[in-house]
Amino acid sequence: MRAQIQIALRIGAALLLLIALSMVADPMSAHKVISVHAYNSTTHFLLAANMLGMAIILLVMGENPQSDFTGAAATALLLAGIIIGHQMLVSHSMPHGFYNIVVFIAVVGLAVFLFVARTQEEGGSAASARRPAAKKAPVKKPAAKKASKKKTTKKKAAKKKAAKRRR
Repeated sequence: MRAQIQIALRIGAALLLLIALSMVADPMSAHKVISVHAYNSTTHFLLAANMLGMAIILLVMGENPQSDFTGAAATALLLAGIIIGHQMLVSHSMPHGFYNIVVFIAVVGLAVFLFVARTQEEGGSAASARRPAAKKAPVKKPAAKKASKKKTTKKKAAKKKAAKRRR
């Protein structure tokens, strides 16, 4: 599962890196793809910096994915997917172009995959923690010391007296 998580993180990083670099290389053309409103360079480059930062984080996490960080990355990708969906479907400030729909599906799909993989990984580690490591040989109890004959005779006599008193 770890290899699949690494591949998913690298795919997400490549997608975000491609978008960020295209936004920096040709901001006017990229703006036409992602927005129907007038061009605002500050917002545009802040979005590009945000995507570049997320891409770098996903690349670093791809080397050694841990469940907590994988969950954080999945949450961030899901939040980005929700924002893209809101911009396209609710506020209609993002065009319904081919690239936007592909990115929306890819980001939400990666987020869901990372959530599922994280859950399976945690379930697998919990199951291995519950399993016993190896069967151990039964521990032999030390042999009880035999009581002397006098003590056993006294105990039997005491039991008989107690039984007579009860009657």
